[in-house]
Amino acid sequence: MNSLILLFANLLLICQEPDSLISTPNIKAFTHPQFFFSQDCECSRFNSNFLWFDIYKSPTNSIFPYMRADEIISSILPPDFETGYSVIITGKQGDYFRIKFNEEENPVDSQCEDCDYYVKKGTLGTWVKNYNDATDEYMDVPLYEKPTTNAKIIVQLKQEDSVVIVLDVDGKWMFVETISSKKEKKRGWLDPKMQFGNPYGTH
Repeated sequence: MNSLILLFANLLLICQEPDSLISTPNIKAFTHPQFFFSQDCECSRFNSNFLWFDIYKSPTNSIFPYMRADEIISSILPPDFETGYSVIITGKQGDYFRIKFNEEENPVDSQCEDCDYYVKKGTLGTWVKNYNDATDEYMDVPLYEKPTTNAKIIVQLKQEDSVVIVLDVDGKWMFVETISSKKEKKRGWLDPKMQFGNPYGTH
């Protein structure tokens, strides 16, 4: 009897719908954030853990939705070993972001200008920026407990944490994590006004 119950439970799991795709406003980000912007990635040695960037055809296997298909259609190198590629996050599904490349030439398929791809969450980055015109200097960047400025500020990012990893999105808000492994990582929700998804920097 117990084996029949277990079999039925497994069949229910397989037949469940996978996490549905949630469309998002176009959110700018970039590839290879750890390789280029970590303060301790030893970039001059071309850290292979961050060098190759995997692109997926779909976020899940349609037959077994809770088993990852992991169908990598391309693993791209950075464009010039100084910056990553500019992308637009257009949706999220499970552990993946849906993206379009925001480049003159698509690095995966030069014949396709508007193709959708998937990348794993935690592989894209953004600059953080809080510039005060009144004092002509950069101020600390607050990270919030929830994706609203009415929420509690849980940490303030200093200038050395100028690039962060994007772990999730909610509307235009990003849930981010600092990169450096030499100190405790910081996480929180980043105000859209303080995101800067241009891989070439904030200027």
